[in-house]
Amino acid sequence: MDKKNLRDALMAQLWRMYSMDIMLYLREFLVGETALLECLASAGKTLTPGEISEKMHLSRARTANILRTLRGKGFVAMEVAADDRRKMLVTLTDAGRQHLLDKHTYLEGYFDKYVEVLGEENISNLTALLKITADSESELMRRFGGVQ
Repeated sequence: MDKKNLRDALMAQLWRMYSMDIMLYLREFLVGETALLECLASAGKTLTPGEISEKMHLSRARTANILRTLRGKGFVAMEVAADDRRKMLVTLTDAGRQHLLDKHTYLEGYFDKYVEVLGEENISNLTALLKITADSESELMRRFGGVQ
């Protein structure tokens, strides 16, 4: 198989994977409300909206919109900092923590089924290939110069 056919076959399978239900659930942890909750949970502390924007590579306006929605759902609490009245502090609430736990539980169950369907050996091989892929990112960027 030549390079073009390999590239095209890889792209076709990646697009197929992207449209799988499992990817919908994974994307939740990468963008939007669930990702912001995950950011707060993994920080293990109170963050400012600016810190959240920086960690998530989001604009401040987008961060503010997501925070407004999460606050309305009772998943985050926001309060003015005692030491600096200009600074807001964002905290994950118990309801937010439970919502995130429910998302994790569902995703883990989905992956458990995925392991059953593909089998141990295939999952081990896939995991090894994905690790190689992730580990190769810096070399790819060095050669390609980044995505345009």
